[in-house]
Amino acid sequence: MNSKKLKFVIGSLVIIAAVIVLAVQGMKEDKTMSYSKSVSEVMMLGSRAQALTLKVNGDLKKGSIVRNNLDLDFIITEGDSELGIHYIGKDPIPDTFNNDMDAEVIVSGKLQQDGVFHAERIQAKCASKYEADYSSPEI
Repeated sequence: MNSKKLKFVIGSLVIIAAVIVLAVQGMKEDKTMSYSKSVSEVMMLGSRAQALTLKVNGDLKKGSIVRNNLDLDFIITEGDSELGIHYIGKDPIPDTFNNDMDAEVIVSGKLQQDGVFHAERIQAKCASKYEADYSSPEI
């Protein structure tokens, strides 16, 4: 085999190996893959939800936020369904995240056996705070 063919074969094998490695990593379920669910959908999944990394969205229950040093516990709701959240992430909590806000909350993490969702990330959508005021016309 001449040197050009050998280089071509080796290059092709490297590319094929890289594609196989990426495909295998893409098929494994890890923290990069999460399923988006509502509170009621998580409740319907029951213990099956414990095996999944989830993004759960719901409304913050007013008055449910309890801060204890770095720990943060609160409840999100959807209709009559409630889900207790324990935040174990490293990101700082926004100052606007408080007991008086009306907000939709999205948490990412895993449901534990005790039924409490351990969140690694929190995103609060406080639409009412950032809505435009159309009551008075601009001049």
